[in-house]
Amino acid sequence: MIDFSYLSDKTGVEPSFIIKDAELNIFEEAFIYLKEKTGIYIDPYSKTRVYPSHQGILIEYFNKSVEKRAKEFVEYLKISQKKDEVLIADGD
Repeated sequence: MIDFSYLSDKTGVEPSFIIKDAELNIFEEAFIYLKEKTGIYIDPYSKTRVYPSHQGILIEYFNKSVEKRAKEFVEYLKISQKKDEVLIADGD
Protein backbone atom coordinates (compact mmCIF):
# COMPACT_ATOMS: atom_id res chain seq x y z
CA MET A 1 0.00 0.00 0.00
CA ILE A 2 1.12 3.54 -0.70
CA ASP A 3 -0.52 6.45 1.11
CA PHE A 4 -0.10 9.86 -0.54
CA SER A 5 -0.61 12.91 1.68
CA TYR A 6 0.43 16.55 1.79
CA LEU A 7 3.77 17.20 3.45
CA SER A 8 2.33 20.38 4.99
CA ASP A 9 -0.63 18.54 6.55
CA LYS A 10 0.21 18.19 10.23
CA THR A 11 -3.39 17.65 11.37
CA GLY A 12 -4.62 15.05 8.87
CA VAL A 13 -7.38 17.22 7.42
CA GLU A 14 -6.07 17.50 3.85
CA PRO A 15 -7.07 14.93 1.23
CA SER A 16 -5.03 11.78 0.82
CA PHE A 17 -4.91 9.07 -1.83
CA ILE A 18 -4.29 5.41 -1.05
CA ILE A 19 -3.08 2.86 -3.57
CA LYS A 20 -3.78 -0.65 -2.34
CA ASP A 21 -1.36 -3.49 -3.01
CA ALA A 22 -3.79 -5.06 -5.49
CA GLU A 23 -3.79 -1.80 -7.51
CA LEU A 24 -0.01 -1.35 -7.73
CA ASN A 25 0.11 -2.94 -11.18
CA ILE A 26 -1.87 0.05 -12.54
CA PHE A 27 0.75 2.49 -11.23
CA GLU A 28 4.08 0.62 -11.41
CA GLU A 29 4.99 1.57 -14.98
CA ALA A 30 4.35 5.24 -14.25
CA PHE A 31 6.56 5.09 -11.17
CA ILE A 32 9.34 3.53 -13.26
CA TYR A 33 8.83 6.25 -15.91
CA LEU A 34 9.17 8.90 -13.17
CA LYS A 35 12.41 7.28 -12.01
CA GLU A 36 13.80 7.30 -15.56
CA LYS A 37 12.94 11.00 -15.95
CA THR A 38 13.99 12.27 -12.51
CA GLY A 39 15.77 9.58 -10.51
CA ILE A 40 12.87 9.64 -8.02
CA TYR A 41 11.17 6.29 -7.47
CA ILE A 42 7.90 5.89 -5.60
CA ASP A 43 8.62 2.74 -3.66
CA PRO A 44 5.80 0.76 -2.04
CA TYR A 45 8.13 0.00 0.90
CA SER A 46 9.51 3.41 1.86
CA LYS A 47 8.76 7.15 2.01
CA THR A 48 9.29 9.39 -1.00
CA ARG A 49 8.71 13.11 -1.52
CA VAL A 50 6.83 13.86 -4.71
CA TYR A 51 7.33 17.48 -5.75
CA PRO A 52 4.93 19.42 -8.01
CA SER A 53 7.23 18.93 -11.01
CA HIS A 54 7.15 15.16 -10.42
CA GLN A 55 3.38 15.31 -10.09
CA GLY A 56 3.25 16.96 -13.52
CA ILE A 57 5.19 14.06 -15.04
CA LEU A 58 2.75 11.57 -13.50
CA ILE A 59 -0.25 13.61 -14.67
CA GLU A 60 1.17 13.63 -18.19
CA TYR A 61 1.80 9.88 -18.05
CA PHE A 62 -1.69 9.00 -16.82
CA ASN A 63 -3.63 11.64 -18.76
CA LYS A 64 -4.75 9.20 -21.45
CA SER A 65 -5.35 6.26 -19.13
CA VAL A 66 -8.76 4.61 -19.13
CA GLU A 67 -8.26 3.09 -15.66
CA LYS A 68 -10.68 4.59 -13.14
CA ARG A 69 -8.10 4.62 -10.32
CA ALA A 70 -5.53 6.29 -12.56
CA LYS A 71 -8.05 9.04 -13.40
CA GLU A 72 -8.79 9.52 -9.70
CA PHE A 73 -5.06 9.75 -9.02
CA VAL A 74 -4.65 12.37 -11.76
CA GLU A 75 -7.40 14.48 -10.19
CA TYR A 76 -5.70 14.23 -6.80
CA LEU A 77 -2.36 15.21 -8.34
CA LYS A 78 -3.85 18.16 -10.22
CA ILE A 79 -5.29 19.60 -7.01
CA SER A 80 -2.02 19.08 -5.18
CA GLN A 81 0.04 20.57 -7.99
CA LYS A 82 -2.27 23.60 -8.23
CA LYS A 83 -1.72 24.20 -4.49
CA ASP A 84 2.05 23.75 -5.06
CA GLU A 85 2.05 21.00 -2.43
CA VAL A 86 4.79 18.46 -1.91
CA LEU A 87 3.34 14.99 -1.40
CA ILE A 88 4.66 12.23 0.82
CA ALA A 89 4.26 8.77 -0.69
CA ASP A 90 4.39 6.51 2.36
CA GLY A 91 4.76 2.83 1.47
CA ASP A 92 4.31 0.15 4.06
